[in-house]
Amino acid sequence: MSESNPLAQMANFLYGAGTPMAGLGLSPEEASREAQRRYPNKPHCLVRQWMLVDLLMADPAQWAAEHPGMAPRLVFAHNIVFDSAGRFAPGYWVRSTFEVSYTAQGFFDAGNTVYVLLGEGCSKAETLEVVFSLY
Repeated sequence: MSESNPLAQMANFLYGAGTPMAGLGLSPEEASREAQRRYPNKPHCLVRQWMLVDLLMADPAQWAAEHPGMAPRLVFAHNIVFDSAGRFAPGYWVRSTFEVSYTAQGFFDAGNTVYVLLGEGCSKAETLEVVFSLY
């Protein structure tokens, strides 16, 4: 992919193949209950058609110094199923903030919200500039 063609780069990020990953195989209701049990004091957002994005950093040490306690990774999802805080409408897309932890498969902790990854998704690597060129 040519870096000189930002539209093609964006299309590849949004719709190109990634490495398949499994999320939770629970119903939305079961997943919501499990998120509340695991993270009782945090809002959660159930998503489908998701990808875990490892951000390609020019200087990982500088990034780590500027973002202590966070990994250069985030969730991008094409389909919000449910947001417990009512911030996001079902059917819309969402991009999380940076990863605080991803210790339990299907539960991505972005600090202020836990993203519950339903069904199948994928992982990809992309530059911060491409990912953040989306609203």
